[in-house]
Amino acid sequence: MQYPYQQPFRSFLKAKQKSAITIDNYDAAVAQFFTFLVDQGRSSKLRDITENDVRAYLAALQDYQSITISTYNKLLSQLNSYFSYLLSHHITHNLPTLTIHGKAVSPASGINTKWLFQLDTILADEHIHFYTRLTLLLCSRGFTVHEFLQPGFERIWNQLKMNSSAEKAFKQSFTGFITPLQEKQQSSQIFLKQRFDSLNPGLTNAGLHKYLRRDQDYLGFSCAPKYLHQAYVLHYLAAHRKETDQELERHLNLDPASLSYYRHRLITD
Repeated sequence: MQYPYQQPFRSFLKAKQKSAITIDNYDAAVAQFFTFLVDQGRSSKLRDITENDVRAYLAALQDYQSITISTYNKLLSQLNSYFSYLLSHHITHNLPTLTIHGKAVSPASGINTKWLFQLDTILADEHIHFYTRLTLLLCSRGFTVHEFLQPGFERIWNQLKMNSSAEKAFKQSFTGFITPLQEKQQSSQIFLKQRFDSLNPGLTNAGLHKYLRRDQDYLGFSCAPKYLHQAYVLHYLAAHRKETDQELERHLNLDPASLSYYRHRLITD
């Protein structure tokens, strides 16, 4: 269904250089919320919408559609963008999403391999920072955080073959994001600080984790590079059961004890 200020909101997103797919996703999320209000007999007038309406909508999705943490956080973020737009343009005077926070990742979630099968969708999701998406892409190829934060890794990145249209599109978009930073920092590295630093322009491990922590609640799984790398190893072992121990140790850069550990994890997880 149509919702208040639909076309101006779409134009606002377009002006922010959101992709057509992303704009349609925002549009569908907001339309679904207003459909819920009407179906439940609640007021769909902007001045009447409250925090309780948003909470009721999200709760209904959890109860009847069993949405994942990632979907919950994504929908909340999309609704927040819509109501923030209305507020910033003085269309409304309230922000019903203000005190509603995304669901945190369970500390016990640890290693999660599902993201490897969702990578194309994640790479196209503009809610997620470029550094987080790049980290996931590189971890899906087996690189460790120690490797890709090192100066000179950009040469490997530039030669890295993209395996899907989503990966190719992401690399093109990432180039548009990082090129101005590279010019500003006078560095060709692909993980760079936002503030100018002539001596140490590269993003630190701690600096990268700030981006990853911000996005992991939205994604619904831990984005700690150590867990991402372990997920890659487990996924590789599951997909290459016929390889010899020597081949696996060489490809995954593991010693025999580590290989034994991951095999045990593969059986017990």
